[in-house]
Amino acid sequence: MKVRKHDVMDMLKFDPKILEFHFSDSDLELELDSNFDQQLIVHCYEYFNRKIVDLVALEETNQIHSKETSIQLVQKAIDKTIQLGENFKGKPSIIVHPGGYSLENLSTDNIQKMKNMVVDSVKQLEISGVNFLLENMPPYGWFYGGRWNSNIFLESEDLIKYCTETNLNVCFDLCHSQLYCNKVGLSLIDELNKIKDFAMHYHLSDAEGPEGEGLQFGEGDLPFDKVIPILNKLENRSFAIEVWKGHEQGGKGFRYFLDKLIENGLLVQ
Repeated sequence: MKVRKHDVMDMLKFDPKILEFHFSDSDLELELDSNFDQQLIVHCYEYFNRKIVDLVALEETNQIHSKETSIQLVQKAIDKTIQLGENFKGKPSIIVHPGGYSLENLSTDNIQKMKNMVVDSVKQLEISGVNFLLENMPPYGWFYGGRWNSNIFLESEDLIKYCTETNLNVCFDLCHSQLYCNKVGLSLIDELNKIKDFAMHYHLSDAEGPEGEGLQFGEGDLPFDKVIPILNKLENRSFAIEVWKGHEQGGKGFRYFLDKLIENGLLVQ
């Protein structure tokens, strides 16, 4: 279940097996005064001091941290995850967006440069104390009130290449993938079947077109009737619901989405 510190108690009533904390840069100062029976996942911040964290940045700008600074900032989040993990069961995990953003369309050469930097950047991190999970990206991201292009970590083939080169797993966001598939004409089911052996954790919400992210169940075109049977066959995998404003009113939106998943056949153990 997705949480921030102030709504942890509301989310515990769902009896989740994991708690996924969505970090902002201020959470480097977060302290927890309770122990939890759940496993911890931290979703790393996308901004730090109002600039975007980007592990494959081609250069530093007034809106994007350099690759080198971004690596340092992700390491801080990893170290904090390890510290907070002492309050939870098992080995903690951290989910990180790889970056690769641009306001303008990039040349094929520059996109390839970004792709080539992913593994090198991750290898500069000390990740032995966490399950380190890069997350696949949607075709577009929204920063500073505007639409940016996501240029890397979009197709399952790129994720699989990364996983085989690093021997690491990924977080697979089904909504992100559906948005990308809608844009380029791929099949989400094909993408899921390719990546499922490498995905340790899943993000779930509905999606529409190339930009409609975080929608409630049934508001988009994600084929849950085909996705749910695949998810039911997976072992040792977790998921978190990422519905927009789903945490409000005591998690009302999360509850509705979860109920619809179960109603449509998802096995929740």
